[in-house]
Amino acid sequence: MWISTIAGVLIVLGTVLLVLSTLPTSNKLEGNKLTVHFIIGKKVIDMTGAKFLPVPEDVSRNIIRVGGTSLGNKHSGNFLNTKTKNKYLFYLTGKGPKVYFVIGDKKYLVDDITPPAMNN
Repeated sequence: MWISTIAGVLIVLGTVLLVLSTLPTSNKLEGNKLTVHFIIGKKVIDMTGAKFLPVPEDVSRNIIRVGGTSLGNKHSGNFLNTKTKNKYLFYLTGKGPKVYFVIGDKKYLVDDITPPAMNN
């Protein structure tokens, strides 16, 4: 009885901590570093070679989460367009307009930042 209760509590606690460590609260672009702040922790993305582009249409339709967290208007992780098969990394706080950029073969969608002038 006690073992199953403790195991249940640990599973719930682990799930809560996982969700809190993947929900973005703010994005800060400073120089060539983008820092994504989560409720618990942060991630730094090297923006060297980032190419800012207009947000593609397929990023808003037929999107499913294949890894990460979504809660309300906050999204973080890997997302896939089921029709075009394009993969995206989302770090959306729900604040401000969405900004799209590509680094190598990775496609990012973020918000809460002011991008440098669009470079086509």
